Amino acid sequence: MSQWKKPTLSFVLFFVLLSLSLLVFGCGKSSGKAGSYSASAKGLGGNVTVTLRLTDSGTIEGVQIDAASETPEIGGAAAKKLGKKILDTQSLDIDGISGASITSEAVKAAAAAALAKAGLTPQDLKRKEQGPAAEEKINADVVVIGAGTSGTGASLAAAQNGAKVVVLEKTDHVGGLGIVGMGLLATESPLQKEKGLTVTTEDIFRHLIEYNHYRTNGPLMKAVLDKSGSTITWLMENGIGLKLGLGIDQKAHVDYPKTYHMWTNSKEDFPNLYKRMAEEYGLDLRLNTRGYKLIVNDGVVSGIIAETEDGGKLTVHAKSVILCTGGFGGDPDRLKAASEINAYNYFGLGNKGEGVDMAWSAGADKLGEHVIQIHLGDLANSTAIYSNHMDSAVFQVKDVPLMWVNKEGVRFVDESVVYDNVIWGNAAFSAGGEYYTIVDQASVDSFIKNGIPFTGAYQMNGSGLSHKDGGNDVNVTIAPLPTLQKDLKAFEGDVVFSADTLKELATKTGMNPDKLTASVARYNKAITSGHDDNFYKDPAYLKFSVEKGPFYAIKVRGSVYGSIGGVRINEETQAVREDGTPVEGLFVAGADAGGMYDNTYPDLEGLTMSFAMNTGRIAGENAAKQSSLF
Repeated sequence: MSQWKKPTLSFVLFFVLLSLSLLVFGCGKSSGKAGSYSASAKGLGGNVTVTLRLTDSGTIEGVQIDAASETPEIGGAAAKKLGKKILDTQSLDIDGISGASITSEAVKAAAAAALAKAGLTPQDLKRKEQGPAAEEKINADVVVIGAGTSGTGASLAAAQNGAKVVVLEKTDHVGGLGIVGMGLLATESPLQKEKGLTVTTEDIFRHLIEYNHYRTNGPLMKAVLDKSGSTITWLMENGIGLKLGLGIDQKAHVDYPKTYHMWTNSKEDFPNLYKRMAEEYGLDLRLNTRGYKLIVNDGVVSGIIAETEDGGKLTVHAKSVILCTGGFGGDPDRLKAASEINAYNYFGLGNKGEGVDMAWSAGADKLGEHVIQIHLGDLANSTAIYSNHMDSAVFQVKDVPLMWVNKEGVRFVDESVVYDNVIWGNAAFSAGGEYYTIVDQASVDSFIKNGIPFTGAYQMNGSGLSHKDGGNDVNVTIAPLPTLQKDLKAFEGDVVFSADTLKELATKTGMNPDKLTASVARYNKAITSGHDDNFYKDPAYLKFSVEKGPFYAIKVRGSVYGSIGGVRINEETQAVREDGTPVEGLFVAGADAGGMYDNTYPDLEGLTMSFAMNTGRIAGENAAKQSSLF
């Protein structure tokens, strides 16, 4: 047994100092170090970086967010608000910003990763409790849910027809896809007549009704087209600048009628219109306010309950409600379930289907929930329209009719569909949402030195929509691509896959090697013979065989601008029950409404924007008229 020894003076002093330090500083978990910590997470357009500046006690004293890759008006604006929320609440347990859910999640993920670098978790933060959320009740004749294209048409029409209008918009800006998009279709408009062009309602109606295989709401389509020409005059009289697009927008549309009435300054015109509506008509615009529940009494819709930016509750009692919330394209799971599309790039806003769901809950019938606006094909990692890839040579290679194969390695279409954005997107859908462009090294070398002797899909945008060198020459071709080899390498393993043999290429992409090899052999035979006995492609495009490695597969994915249906409406835009009776007090416009399309986005420029603006205008007029009867 060991003998106990009397503690030395130095040991006693050490123990006393240790005890004092525990009393002063505590013995709990360390709060972390003072300093700045940064981390990134993937947002919609690229990485979002959050920098947290912490004190010794673990308090956040500064938040800086770099969201330069996000859409400035949506994700960029949301990032600023989220930074303030984190700082004010001292917490990452905050609500995201409506319409910017992907950016919101990226900010919170990056902030959590930055905390981890300081040795902290979100649970270590000492949350500042906020005061109780406010409740407000207001009255209106007409309440419009959404301030996008259809919501703008509805608000202006209702206000000009004498209604007291309240507009609820869940984002912090107005205009929606009306600002992102290019313009709207019209027939028999003053701008067409000025140019001596005859674009009749009858001709466009016949084209659309046949394109839709007569699976369309005829009275509704006629009402929209009948309104479309006067809507151009109406918008211009109210400060919305428009011009008639006279260029060739798609090669397949050389002989199409000139229907595209294009915004000249939408980013300023839409906000200015709302300012003027507030001044002249007393319109009450509530931004960052999400409507989520209709007030329904005995089957009659009489208002809506909404959530404000600070979590408060806003109740609007109204004689009529107009739903203009833009469909559900911002919910990838729902979009996939409704449309059966397997993969897509989404280029719209964060619309989650709030309006569609509210209409259904009020008794409205379903119509067109499966219809989505598939449009063109883009590189598979694109996260916003054209992403940041437009200057890449790889972008231009996917824009021409080379050899395309599906995910099994089987050629599936005449690739000249690339010259019509709608059927290009539909072909991608038929292949499961994505496909591969296949080229060999000889073709790559030729493209680098000589360019591609085909028109690029985006070179045809004669109205200057997309391509910096766009024009009206249907014979324009792609110039030499000196950066192509470097650009292919930059996308390697993500969008581009390369291999010395077709079998190895199939392994890297998940294709069936036997099917890929057979497809390439048959395609090469078509080029040699000058006849495509598979899909009958124009011999003019049978120029580049796939013979000797390295071989390249460029992954292209169909793009989607959103859903364009869901709620059955009549020609007056009233929501309609299954038995054909209207849901009293409820109107639906734009992408929330079904009946204009069969199962695809028709091929006339500006149609969806026109449907949105004109159904909004019709809804506003009828809602104001109904409100005046009370």
